[in-house]
Amino acid sequence: MAYKIKEFKPCPFCGRIWMIVDTYSDGSYAVRCPCGTVGPVREDKQGAAKAWNTRGQLLWNPFRFSIRFSKDMLSVDLKGKLDSLDFATVLQMLASGNKTGILQAARGHTKSAVCLKDGNIVAASDSNGLRLGQILYNNRRISHEKLRNALRIAKTSNKMIGEVLLLMKYITPETLRQVIRQQVQETVSELFFWKEGYFEYRDCLVEFDERSTREINTMEIILESAREADERDEQKRKSSSRIIIP
Repeated sequence: MAYKIKEFKPCPFCGRIWMIVDTYSDGSYAVRCPCGTVGPVREDKQGAAKAWNTRGQLLWNPFRFSIRFSKDMLSVDLKGKLDSLDFATVLQMLASGNKTGILQAARGHTKSAVCLKDGNIVAASDSNGLRLGQILYNNRRISHEKLRNALRIAKTSNKMIGEVLLLMKYITPETLRQVIRQQVQETVSELFFWKEGYFEYRDCLVEFDERSTREINTMEIILESAREADERDEQKRKSSSRIIIP
């Protein structure tokens, strides 16, 4: 059961002021923003509200999947600095362990999140990257008019843009899966170039609509990202070795 209560600080990611207090089957509570940001699980509503208002203790969840933590959400299962353990190694470790949860990385004001299930990647997003609708438009999979209409409906109905596009039959489930894979690839590839920053991983239960989202083999994404990184490094070497004759 959920209760809308106007007693919280605005969501740090979308700015909403109306939050929902979710009640779990074990009698615990957690504050949730419609954008997907979830506060720590507590034994009572007052504790959940207090934890939400402690701004430094929020988990970024840009996916809006059904995510449940089997323990205190503030408990981190794996964390470290990317200057000592690169992102590819962290991702490979989680894939090898068939982990299900959310891996986050932060560098300055830029945040990225990768959602895994049984070691495979379900989705990935970052605070600076292209949104799904923009990727569809850039790939000429949807017109500007249809995208604008879908964004308007998504905003008023509080639905994900992909869900709205499917309901309106602007795209097919297969097209959505292809674009999600592209979004995952671009997000993970960019993280391969981070030489500094922090990462945190938390175990959790993840449920998603398999009609529009499928699990992506993590090793395929890692190999493809490594290839892109090598190509980019090679281009930089060629550019630096060019001799400019006046």
